[in-house]
Amino acid sequence: MPDRAFGVTVPADARYLKVVRAFFKPVVDEQFGADAGNLILALDECCANVVKHRSGALDGDLVHVRLEVLPGRVRIRVGDFCGEGDVDKIKPRDLADIRPGGLGTHFVSEIMDRVEFEPEPNSPGRLALVMEKTVPVREEKDGDADRDA
Repeated sequence: MPDRAFGVTVPADARYLKVVRAFFKPVVDEQFGADAGNLILALDECCANVVKHRSGALDGDLVHVRLEVLPGRVRIRVGDFCGEGDVDKIKPRDLADIRPGGLGTHFVSEIMDRVEFEPEPNSPGRLALVMEKTVPVREEKDGDADRDA
């Protein structure tokens, strides 16, 4: 069971991706400090791919994102990410192929510890993208333990 869970649903439109970033930024900042920007980048890339490559089967043209703070890790789930037949098409392009775009999947795999697809329980043939990242162990500074008490 998650220590804390947060979710947001926005229209599958690039104009609303800033809402997703802003919604999750405080939680990611709290867990990852200076490295939070990398997680926000990975999340943004995944949501942008849903918007850019969405299919007619997308759940109401919406992007559903859930973030769970679990012991020692954060789990992000982007719902209704793609169809089962789309997974083989989702891969980074060759880094030697120098041109704009196409690096999002490369960034995500480098940033996150685990990236997998899971079946959507109520949508046969549809998959969610699930990413996990281990939360770095931070040294307690004087007074930190008292603040949480």
